[in-house]
Amino acid sequence: MGISRGLLLFLLSCNLGEVATSTGAATTTTTTGHHHHHVHHTRPTREPAEGGSMYFQYDHFCHLLAFKDDAKSCYIYWVSPEERPLVHSESGFFQIQAQIVTMAINASVTYSRDDLSVRSSVLTTFCPSGYSLYKLN
Repeated sequence: MGISRGLLLFLLSCNLGEVATSTGAATTTTTTGHHHHHVHHTRPTREPAEGGSMYFQYDHFCHLLAFKDDAKSCYIYWVSPEERPLVHSESGFFQIQAQIVTMAINASVTYSRDDLSVRSSVLTTFCPSGYSLYKLN
């Protein structure tokens, strides 16, 4: 939809957790009896690399929006009549995406694959049979 993955991940990390940074500080020690200095540099801590992908697919015929992640989970969100104009702008669609990702964290209600097949062939293809389906609203 035009929103960069990096921007989405950054904004979600700001919303869902803190961005941690570390800096190294240099210290200088002097030994007595000698006229030279030893400089010890500390190194920044290394955080493990984290990555992931998020994919969204909107079916405008049935007004369902699906979000799938790398964990083979697919979350189904029904776009209300009040929200439907938002899917036509980048900022509005991003607003809905951020809301869905936040809701997906605690999703536990499953969504029927048969119901999805009847309602949307587009989303049935988008969320293949190996994915768990969850209902967000």
